[in-house]
Amino acid sequence: MKLRPLFALIGSFGLFASLALAQNTPLPSFSARSVQTTPDQPDRVGTITRSGSYLRLEFEQDGQRVIQIIHPTEGLTYILYPETRSYVEQQGAIQPEEFVESYAPPCPAPAEEAGLLCNRLGLDVYQSIPVERWHISAPDESQMVILWDPTRKRALRQEMSNSVVVQMTFLENTVIEGRQAEHWVTEISRQGAATQRNEWWYDPELKLVLRETLPGNTLRTLESISTGPVDPTVFIVPDGWQRFTRSDTAQQE
Repeated sequence: MKLRPLFALIGSFGLFASLALAQNTPLPSFSARSVQTTPDQPDRVGTITRSGSYLRLEFEQDGQRVIQIIHPTEGLTYILYPETRSYVEQQGAIQPEEFVESYAPPCPAPAEEAGLLCNRLGLDVYQSIPVERWHISAPDESQMVILWDPTRKRALRQEMSNSVVVQMTFLENTVIEGRQAEHWVTEISRQGAATQRNEWWYDPELKLVLRETLPGNTLRTLESISTGPVDPTVFIVPDGWQRFTRSDTAQQE
C-alpha cells in the first residue's frame, strides 16, 4: 500500500468520503439526493439515507440500479439488485459501538489490515481547534504526520514524506441547501508544482459534507436534504429476495 493524501486514502461508502457518524449525541436521521459532476462524464446521481448507524445508498452501476445497506456495528454490508430481486451479503470489520456514538480514529480497519501502521503521538491545536497528532506509515516505507480533527473526522493538516503538504483552512460560515455549513478550503502543495485548491462545506449538525470539490473539477453535492424519522424497513433486505455469494455473481458476469 502506498500512502496518498488521507481524504483519498479513507474514502468511505463509495459516495462521500466524510459521511461522519455521531459524536456524543444522536444525529438527526435524514435522506438526500447525491450528485457527482465531472467534466465530459455523465452525472452520477443517487440517494443517501441514514438513521442512527445504519446507512442506505442507492445508485446506478453499469446501467443497473444498485442498493447498498450498511450496518457498521455488525460489520455487514448488503448489496441489493432490485431488477433480479437478489443480493450479496458481505461481512467486514465490525465498528465498535463507542466509535459510532462518539470517537473515530483516522485509520479505518481495512487500511490497517492492508499494512498501514497508525500511532497516536499526542494532542495539539490547529487554528484554535483541538486535534490529535498521528504518525502513519505504509509497507513501502512512505510516511505522513497528520493533525486529526475527531469532530469533523478529517485530517486538517498532512505532512507526507514525499514533501506533499495538505492543509485545510476555515473560511466562513455559510448556508448550503438551506442548512448552516462551514466553508473550508484544502490546499495541496507539491515541490516544483502549482498548489491545488479544493473546497469543502461541512454541516456541523448532521456531521457530514454537503458539498466538496475534488481534483479534476469534480463536484460532489447533497441536495433535497430532508431530516426526520426514517422507515426502519429501508435498512433490511426485503423478504423473498435471493441471496448470492461472490462466486455466484462472478459466474453470472
